[in-house]
Amino acid sequence: MEASGQLVVLCHLALTAATAVVYAVVRPPRHARLAGYRGIMAVLGGWALWVTSPMLRWARALRMSPAVVSSIGLALNVAAGMLTAVGAFGWAWMALLWGSAADMLDGELARSTGTSSRAGAFLDSSLDRVSEIALLAGVGFLLHPQRSGVAWAVGALAASFMVSYARARGEGLGVSCPAFGLERPHRMVVFIFAMLIATFLSPRAAAALLTYTCGLIALGAGLTALGRMFIIHQLLRREGEPSRNWHGTPPGTTP
Repeated sequence: MEASGQLVVLCHLALTAATAVVYAVVRPPRHARLAGYRGIMAVLGGWALWVTSPMLRWARALRMSPAVVSSIGLALNVAAGMLTAVGAFGWAWMALLWGSAADMLDGELARSTGTSSRAGAFLDSSLDRVSEIALLAGVGFLLHPQRSGVAWAVGALAASFMVSYARARGEGLGVSCPAFGLERPHRMVVFIFAMLIATFLSPRAAAALLTYTCGLIALGAGLTALGRMFIIHQLLRREGEPSRNWHGTPPGTTP
């Protein structure tokens, strides 16, 4: 499986290089969805949206719903976690790559077909969390019984969840937190690159690389979560009164 995984990766890299050259020549206009991104993330995001645009048209032609595309993305991400657990990094990389593409296409499909809804947004966000659990569970299984590696995988999962929870809780209280730090797209890019490199390393070196990757995610996402908590807390304090959506005891009152 190792040799076939490497062959799959090399074929994808050749296709990526070819499409990157065409993208650089065509230079399509900047997508509105990338307004909050700068640098390498803006470049990668623009290329990804452009190169997957034919799939978006096919999905519309086949009348696929955004929920179906989200489910396909979930299945691929779960497969990536399982393949990582058995050390099939090349195939895991491919599954993670296409699973991430599906995660991106479901929102685009909903917006382009006018089927965006709060129910769909909730489902998409929930499936994203399941995908992260599957991926990091696979990494943790691979690194077991190496305690430090498993600890970093658990830390990466916990920090990733705190980033999402801080944003969701802030929005539930009526506060929008600015986008910054290591958000889900950044974390997926980091893991995609890590899986790509791990494909051509020895099992021991690949395990070490994934341990460092989990450490990077844990620290980066942890700092992002702390930053969001601080900003949202300060914004709520400036309001001077509890939000209508407050579910606990409002400040300054007796329970």
